[in-house]
Amino acid sequence: MSDETPDPAPGTPADFEASLEALETLVARMESGELGLEQSLEEFQQGMQLVDRCQRALDEAQRRMEALTTETSGNPEAASGTPPATDDDAPVPF
Repeated sequence: MSDETPDPAPGTPADFEASLEALETLVARMESGELGLEQSLEEFQQGMQLVDRCQRALDEAQRRMEALTTETSGNPEAASGTPPATDDDAPVPF
């Protein structure tokens, strides 16, 4: 039996945190200057995959926030911070 915890589901906050931590560790190893060229390229490729996972998790979080804001206000324009147009916004004819 393994003591390792299962990988968090993609797009979840736990996945974002785990991916970000792994990315920070990877960057530190690359910045140390102790890796050879081939190892650096492999680490870079892995880093780009981690960046992609983080971006997907952030995109999902933003989508959920927008859905919650729209759901709460019942008005998608309120979620964007843009006030709805009113008759008061029409030009005055004099």
